[in-house]
This record gives sequence, structure tokens and C-alpha cells, in this order.
Amino acid sequence: MTDLEVSSTEAIADWVETSVLVSSSGHFGRDKLDDLASTEIGVPPTKVAMAIDTMAKRANVLGASYPFVVSDIAVLRRKSRHVGHYAALLFLTPGSVARQTVRASETAEMGELLEEIAEGALANFWGEGGTALSFGYPSKHGRPEAFDQAVVWLAGEIGLEAGRGYRPPRRKDGGVDVVAWRQFADRRPGFPVALAQCTIQAETFTKTTDIDLRLWASWLAMDSDPLSLLVIPGTIRSAGPDWRQLTTVVMVIDRIRLMDLLGRGSEDHGDLGWATETTAALRSVLRAAEL
Repeated sequence: MTDLEVSSTEAIADWVETSVLVSSSGHFGRDKLDDLASTEIGVPPTKVAMAIDTMAKRANVLGASYPFVVSDIAVLRRKSRHVGHYAALLFLTPGSVARQTVRASETAEMGELLEEIAEGALANFWGEGGTALSFGYPSKHGRPEAFDQAVVWLAGEIGLEAGRGYRPPRRKDGGVDVVAWRQFADRRPGFPVALAQCTIQAETFTKTTDIDLRLWASWLAMDSDPLSLLVIPGTIRSAGPDWRQLTTVVMVIDRIRLMDLLGRGSEDHGDLGWATETTAALRSVLRAAEL
């Protein structure tokens, strides 16, 4: 077993979710959960109660997309169409149990997985008829490597003209990992576009400036200003200062909003083998696997 640093209410809720996911039984009564929390993360029952209240709020927002049933007396794992997506986002979260133990080294695969999930979620951003496209390279969609050519390619995919602003060929992605838009049936200019930065880093505020909307307005001929999105795998306390600080400069798409968006679509996105492998690996380091 290993020492875990879990203190905030959101983090304790994530620990409970992780423990239930890796457990053999798939459920914990409150007494058993309180004992496990005291032994493994040094948290008293009062904090566990607060974490369960946080989970109940997540369940209330997500409904069937939330892979847990939460009550005052127990937490249960349940079948959910998007349980793999939820597990992946949970494990990708900075400071998560997985990131502290079996996934301690940040890899390109982890960032790519978040982008794949974001692509699937953001396709539903404006409802039926929306589209989203990963802008990273190498690309499964055929994006050219050189940035100047990639912007021309992206403009064609969206249905826009390329702008006249200088596009440095050696630039990677201009801070944009995923682009989402929704064309109207008339196919005329003047439709909504969103530019998203995805990050698995713990420091999120510095990422809010990665997308320079003025530059993008010179690279893509958009009649309407695009939205700037920050996609993260974790959750942020809604009444806390971090949420208020971020949302003054960018629209935040966190784990709960990603799952909400995924639940609006009919397709599954992302290779979730990483999440399955991580769940299996966690069984060797968490006490919950024995329960």
C-alpha cells in the first residue's frame, strides 16, 4: 500500500469513486467506507459525509451518466454507458489516486485521451448537428503537419475561408487542441465556433491565455467571435475562488460538463483501454480492491 495525499472535499469524493470502481464488491456501506477512509487517507467521517454530499450533487446533475448510486447509507457502482469515460477523466485528474500511484508519469497518451474524449463531448456542444475536430498533430483526421497548412485545412473542414494573418509554419497548434462548431442548413457564414485548450496539468489558470482569439480571428475568417474553452478532467468546487477566477476569462468544461455533453450524444469516443488498464493496476495499491 502507499501513502496518499487526499484532503479537499472534491479529492475525497474522487477517492471514494476510485475505491468503488476498483473494489471487488462494487459497493460500500457507510461504516465500511468510514473505516477505509480513516485507515487509507486519514480522513474522519465528517469529511467523508461532505464528500458523499458532493457525489450526490454530481449524481443529481448527471443522472444516468453518473456511474454511482449515492445515499446516506451506501455508495454503489452501477452500469453506465459512459463509465469508461468517467473513469478515464477521474484517473487523468491531477492529484488523483491514479496520478499519485500507478500513473505518476505524465505521458502523451494521457493528453491525447483527454482530447479524444473532449472531441466526442464538444461535438454535442450545440446539440444535434454539431461537429468537433481534434487539431493536434499527428492527426487521425489528416491534418497537415505545418501550422500554416493546417489552418487552411481546418478552415476547409469547418466551412470557412482562411484569414490573411501570418501563420508561423513551425507553430504547433496555436493553443487549440479541439475545435467545435455547428453549421446551419443554409451553409452561410456566421455560425458558432469554439476553440478548446485541453490540459491534464495541475496549474490551470496559466492555460487560459494559450488561445489568443485576436490571432485566431486573423487566421480564420470568422464573422462571429469564437468561444474560448478550457477542458480539464477534474472538478472544481462551484462556489470556490478557483471557479470564479477561471470563468472570468474562459468557459470551463470540467469532468461534470464533459460527462453532461457525452450523455447528449449517441456515439462513444476515445480508446478507453488506458482506463481499463489503470483500474486493474490500482487494485494492487488500494485497500478497496480486497473489499
